[in-house]
Amino acid sequence: MHIPWLNKKLNHLLYQKAYSRAIFTTFGLVIKEMQQSFRQFFTWHSPLFSLLRSIKYMLIPLLRLVQGRNVRISYGFTGEDRLIESLLKTQITYNGFYVDVGCNHPQFLSNSFLFYRRGWRGICIDANSTLIQLHKRVRPWDKAVCALVSDLPEVRTFYELTNNVLSTTEPQFLEEYLSEGLQVMATRSIVPQTLTSILDACQAPAHIDFLSIDAEEHDLHVLQSLDFRKYSPTLIIVEDESFDPATPSQNTIFTFLQQREYSLAGSILKNVYYLKNKQ
Repeated sequence: MHIPWLNKKLNHLLYQKAYSRAIFTTFGLVIKEMQQSFRQFFTWHSPLFSLLRSIKYMLIPLLRLVQGRNVRISYGFTGEDRLIESLLKTQITYNGFYVDVGCNHPQFLSNSFLFYRRGWRGICIDANSTLIQLHKRVRPWDKAVCALVSDLPEVRTFYELTNNVLSTTEPQFLEEYLSEGLQVMATRSIVPQTLTSILDACQAPAHIDFLSIDAEEHDLHVLQSLDFRKYSPTLIIVEDESFDPATPSQNTIFTFLQQREYSLAGSILKNVYYLKNKQ
């Protein structure tokens, strides 16, 4: 509906005054998150616990009404989800789709949980079967897949460590972790799957808003297992400890994604962000 005087008033409130825009945005996010709480967390498979969880996440947004924009909830290790939100610049009403490889815990240190709370859906992949079962309970409308993602076809050994965030298939890093006092809780031999085959099996949409990869130094192999002609994420986030922003062209992941029409959007600490070039 086009109402000139109303459009003019809203334009003044939203674009001429930053404070007013922040208030409108805050109210919009509060309403969205409260609306989505039961839709995203309640399931008849576990009615009592999912009901309590739904109520919990319905009440959390109310903090924003008290503190306003000062309350910036993030579930990522160093605010990755807030950066993803800023880079994608999606509207509040938008419900997108993500793929989280090496997802680990469904909430703690998660790059995708904030978006799940707001009504998004996605595919979460991890080789730790215990964490995948937890995903299915906490985030019942995501597709949680227990798998090791790689373009390498041979069987690989998955080392599950006491600090499961660092669980890895790379033996050269295992010695370093053990020297720091970590212990191997379990080992499993796993036949890897390509990311494309997993997305096909889960009937993923062709358009993916963001792909988050934390595969403990196996990230390039995850990317190489994806058919970019079929699936082309708007934003790709990779935990890459070898990346040097002063010499990005010397980084293999940077070069690989640049060849597939992605540009460096930025890097903070261990995480590197790549945006798909606009056609």
